[in-house]
Amino acid sequence: MQNKTNQQIELLQTKHPHVFNVKLNLAHQSRFIGRIDTSGEGTFVTQRTEKHLFRKSNSLGLSYSLLSDENIKFKWIVISLNGQNFISTRNYFLKNGKAYQFSNKGFELQIFVTLDELNLKTAEQFENSIGHQEDFFNEVA
Repeated sequence: MQNKTNQQIELLQTKHPHVFNVKLNLAHQSRFIGRIDTSGEGTFVTQRTEKHLFRKSNSLGLSYSLLSDENIKFKWIVISLNGQNFISTRNYFLKNGKAYQFSNKGFELQIFVTLDELNLKTAEQFENSIGHQEDFFNEVA
């Protein structure tokens, strides 16, 4: 896997062959936003604090550039907030999340999902429904 995947997202190899630090490069700053473990189906893991919580919708956001880049392989998302893990999938964020850009504060386009939706049960149900839809369309074709 290459280090540079697009202009905003950069993957940096760690000492583990399948683990990469994810760096977000913006015009005014760069920052590390999490890690991707590409083993298995792939998992993006990140830490958040209360300051990251979008209070209007009680939701957490992830970079649209990361979520939409098909060259970066991962299915699962684990967001740790105050010692609690919130779980979802990339597809769930892209299909059900709400896009916001706080450009006046210097932030990139992000996709937000409410804390109530960020759990393994919701993620698995959603992924199973996608699988059944794909099976149906394959049968029709």
